[in-house]
Amino acid sequence: MEMVAKTSDKPERAAEASYDALVGRLEKVVEALEAGDLSLEQSVERFAEGVKLARDAGLKLDEAERRVEQLVKDAAGVETVAPLDRVEP
Repeated sequence: MEMVAKTSDKPERAAEASYDALVGRLEKVVEALEAGDLSLEQSVERFAEGVKLARDAGLKLDEAERRVEQLVKDAAGVETVAPLDRVEP
């Protein structure tokens, strides 16, 4: 019964986790997978966790990008807020 409570709390905590915390946990997952000491089942579980962490971290970056804005002046000299242009690599 306690195990179910922990499992149901996990997504909520992941949603509240910072980008740095998500990336830190993802690094630990990658290290565990690269070490090669896990069973196949454990490796699959860690891989699934890593995919979710990467997706959640990507969502955090997308959210931060939407919040970043810059002030620009229009032709009349009036300052307005515009979204920051995305720079593609």
